[in-house]
Amino acid sequence: MMKRRNFLKYTSLGLAGLGFTACSNLDIFSPNNQQKNLDLGSLEKPNLILGFVPTQDAAPLIIAQEKGLFERYGLTVTLKRYDTWEAVEKDLLEWRSDAAQLPYSFPMMAQLGEKQAPLISLMNLNLNGSAIALTQKAWEAGIRPSVDYFNFADFEVGMRNYLRNREKSAKFAVDSKFSMDAYLTRYWLSALGLMPDSEVELVEFPASQMVYKLQAGMIDGDSVSAPWNQQTVLNKAGFITHISRDIWQGHPNKILATMDGWTRKNPTTTKALMAALIEACQYCDRSNNYTEISEILAKPNYLNLDATLIKPTLEGKYSYSSEVSEKYQQTIPDFTIFNHREATYLKDKDNANYPWRSHAVWMLTQMVRWHQLDSSDYPKDADKLLDKIYPVTFYEEVAKGLNIALPSDTMKQEPATAFIDGRAFDPSQPVAYLNQFPIRASRPQFFGFV
Repeated sequence: MMKRRNFLKYTSLGLAGLGFTACSNLDIFSPNNQQKNLDLGSLEKPNLILGFVPTQDAAPLIIAQEKGLFERYGLTVTLKRYDTWEAVEKDLLEWRSDAAQLPYSFPMMAQLGEKQAPLISLMNLNLNGSAIALTQKAWEAGIRPSVDYFNFADFEVGMRNYLRNREKSAKFAVDSKFSMDAYLTRYWLSALGLMPDSEVELVEFPASQMVYKLQAGMIDGDSVSAPWNQQTVLNKAGFITHISRDIWQGHPNKILATMDGWTRKNPTTTKALMAALIEACQYCDRSNNYTEISEILAKPNYLNLDATLIKPTLEGKYSYSSEVSEKYQQTIPDFTIFNHREATYLKDKDNANYPWRSHAVWMLTQMVRWHQLDSSDYPKDADKLLDKIYPVTFYEEVAKGLNIALPSDTMKQEPATAFIDGRAFDPSQPVAYLNQFPIRASRPQFFGFV
């Protein structure tokens, strides 16, 4: 078994010799002309409270605070740390905080679910960045990390049999049943031929507690954002089977959320906040900053972890298992993308912060698929609904002011290679996409519009 010191030695290696360099898109504007180009007026509310949960994808908020980026845009920010996403959302809905890091789906569930609350998303904070871990019992049963298999089909039979041939249903933990990790876990389970909830129970725990739940045998696996999945490997509580990028390449993960009424009341402040965070996202994707970023995130008031556990997933040096084998130590530069990194599924000018409408369409198809909304069909007025929940106008105005290129269309098709089950996604055909899936929550045989 890999010793702790060897794990740390390996995973703290830099990117030298990996052939990876940050895209020049990260330096498209200088600090001296940013605010001038954006042409911000006086701020309606310069003192802000921003909520976050201690995961690595909170880095843009933390870096904007620690590097003075908020201050450069005239903002005085207090970062408020929470244990759960639901607690973050509650303070937003009750206007006790101004904006926050939240999972991608939360605004959609808030508006279309029981709350009927005007929570909105302003921009993506990152793409990818999570992983599915299994306990060592799965290893003993012959299951191995995905990198041990030729393809997903080679993996799925053994995994499906392992999960089915048990006295009790398996339990998988997520940090919220409505986080992107939860939706990707459902997608992964159904691609295995398993019905989420009935064959595998999804339970909720804070991200920072999952390793201890694995060690205690309370759960059989989990899906969580970095760096907590690497803590699982380091503590020998389990191993990584799939990273989230392999379930959906370039999936949105966390977003900047606020209330619609807040943006109407504070439009200039909204743009200043977004500009600072876009700059922070760019900073987070510069390789020469990884050591500093990991040391900042490691602080007790943020992630409260050893920096050597955080830095590897920023670099893309990823450990699937503590077993001594080179194949379990992988180079994945796009494990988390805060702004732009080189990846086959991203065009040169694509950046992680753009609020693609097609991402929202996919998310809505999955809520319909699992019957999490009142309607069991795809809404006819989906375009109008998604315009309200994931507005593009604020981002476009800020991006133009910062000389950031914008795509010509808010919708993009995802090829079959983007998803673990090989299903292409055409956002202009959501009902046809839904009807491809043989596994879905029971009610209608086929989906339609409502």
